[in-house]
Amino acid sequence: MLESTVAQYQREGRTVYRLGLGQPDFPTPDRAKAAAIQAIQDNFTGYTDTSGILPLREAICRALLRDIGLSYEPGEIVVTVGGKHALFNAICTLCRPGDEVLIPVPYWVSFPEQVKFAGAKPVFVQTGAASGYKVTPGTLAPLVNESTRLLILNQPNNPSGAVYSAEELSKLAEFCRERDLWVISDEVYSAFVFKPEGYTSIASFPGMRERTVVINAVSKSYGMTGWRIGYSAAPAAVTGAMLRLQSHTTSNPSSIAQQAALAAIDGPQDDLTEIRNEYAARRGVLVEGVRRIKGLECSVPDGAFYVWVDASAWRGQTLEGRIISTADDLADILLTKAGVAVMPGTGFGSPYHIRLSYAVSRDEMESGIKAMESLLGRK
Repeated sequence: MLESTVAQYQREGRTVYRLGLGQPDFPTPDRAKAAAIQAIQDNFTGYTDTSGILPLREAICRALLRDIGLSYEPGEIVVTVGGKHALFNAICTLCRPGDEVLIPVPYWVSFPEQVKFAGAKPVFVQTGAASGYKVTPGTLAPLVNESTRLLILNQPNNPSGAVYSAEELSKLAEFCRERDLWVISDEVYSAFVFKPEGYTSIASFPGMRERTVVINAVSKSYGMTGWRIGYSAAPAAVTGAMLRLQSHTTSNPSSIAQQAALAAIDGPQDDLTEIRNEYAARRGVLVEGVRRIKGLECSVPDGAFYVWVDASAWRGQTLEGRIISTADDLADILLTKAGVAVMPGTGFGSPYHIRLSYAVSRDEMESGIKAMESLLGRK
């Protein structure tokens, strides 16, 4: 509904500041574009192995060793039609009907829906600003029973930007080992961590590689959301089961997009550092702007490219003649009265939050904040 309204406004020539975007604003690397063009010219347009071309799976193995310090074999990698597809494969492979899946709140919108599709039950683990929107063994333990199958851990988190420290992950890893839980580690924003110590994967702790499915994609890291290439890394037995599932759904991802992803992953990574530094600077501008606005609170995110804004102070208040019951109402008023598109938190399990993105130009971001401040008022 939000996107259709934004599109309508743009067709009408109205100015819309799109602060709800969930994709990077930098282009696909030239090396990836060139590889795709070359693939077409070479007529590399047929089927490939269902698991993806071997050179790409080998490149993914090198990237995993480089980025999270774990060694995988090409036979433990499945290349998928985007990260969402890899997640779908993992959930449908690991979950049995009646299983329960622990999902920290806030969560990416597809987690609970895919769990339900697999016949399992989502069990939501509440977090808050005081915990940095992160779970602990203490918050997980009361929710675990004989039906609990796995934990979905998304970090850096969409929408909160939360990133776990090595110490926090070590405790979670010990808990999962003791309770015999699988982990699906959604790491699609792992290239954008602003903490000096960088990113740590839960799969890197003792005893966790064999009970973790790592999910990643080229979408966010390389500005390739439309190319639809993701991947999973998991123990061979689980990978084989996911591969059988994929063989009866999509088969292989696009052969052309696979060549583009290979060039992106295997090429120089200097551009990622530049982009990460730019996002870190934008993050500061957006957080400072939000903290000036009446009724809005936020913490500084450690990763991804979102700011998770607590708008609960507006609950029950009247704005522009409307009573605000949830963030959906606030988001609608911001769009219709101020021309600012934000993402309401309802779909993320938090009906009194909104998600703002700094994956937009500084000019658009600053103009959008000014429009919000003009409507909502200054503290």
